[in-house]
Amino acid sequence: MPMRSVRGFTLVELVMVIALSGIVLVLITTVLQRPLDSFFAQSRRSELVEQAAVALNRMSRDIRLAVPNSVRQSDEEDLKKYTLETLNIFEAGRYVSNRAGGESLRFSTEPSGCETTNERCDGFQVLDPDLQVEGARWLVVNNIGAVSGHAPTPGGNVWAYANPGVITPTDTTFSATSSDNETHISLSLPGGDFTFAYASPQRRFYLADQVVGYRCTPASEGGQLLRYTTKTLSASVPSVAPVGSVPVASHVTACSFAYQPGNPQRPGLVTLSLTLARDGESITLQRQVQVDNAP
Repeated sequence: MPMRSVRGFTLVELVMVIALSGIVLVLITTVLQRPLDSFFAQSRRSELVEQAAVALNRMSRDIRLAVPNSVRQSDEEDLKKYTLETLNIFEAGRYVSNRAGGESLRFSTEPSGCETTNERCDGFQVLDPDLQVEGARWLVVNNIGAVSGHAPTPGGNVWAYANPGVITPTDTTFSATSSDNETHISLSLPGGDFTFAYASPQRRFYLADQVVGYRCTPASEGGQLLRYTTKTLSASVPSVAPVGSVPVASHVTACSFAYQPGNPQRPGLVTLSLTLARDGESITLQRQVQVDNAP
């Protein structure tokens, strides 16, 4: 019978193919490793930048919605870079004085000297037929943001209630009636009487509904930027985040909030700084927000 030739790989050839394949794989891995590392690092940085930008945008929006001269930071020196609070504007407009011969507002159960159309001294007229008051908790007029040292001055600052003052009591309720292109706002005051200490030069008023705060916790406390809202006013900024605080940024390693109130010639300025780090990547974003404090 004729002999058939047998073809195949020898053991030496197979070993050489495996060795050459290993060398090629090592070369490919070496060449691609650095670009892959750079890609993943860039992805982590992008996620951190996006998270920090969203948090700073939200803070900026809340600061711009603040009642004039209501932005404040912690009075405690070791917490000053961690906590920032504002009183949120619910509605705003221009009022008509409810007293003869004056520019301010004074509310009383007695109708003497009233200038409202219905001869009631528990309210005032607003030049807006569509003003909404449902949900409002405070009425603010000409908050000058007066402070003594680091403490708010009673009667001149929304954070320190007094009568006369710049903000109505917390338990005040509001109702509105529209007619003839105007709105009459009535107040139900817990004490019955209240007088605003100062008249607004432009007769501006603000209705506020809640306190909005941000607290930045260091890495030892979880490394988060927390946002919270409350329905009560306090003369001091809380030293701990209230119950119900919501995280708006994680992986926080450092932050700072600095507020400069400004003066009649220039607006106030809030400087925000937020540092986030994860898996060896670290980014820092800064934002400055101008605050119109003209009451």
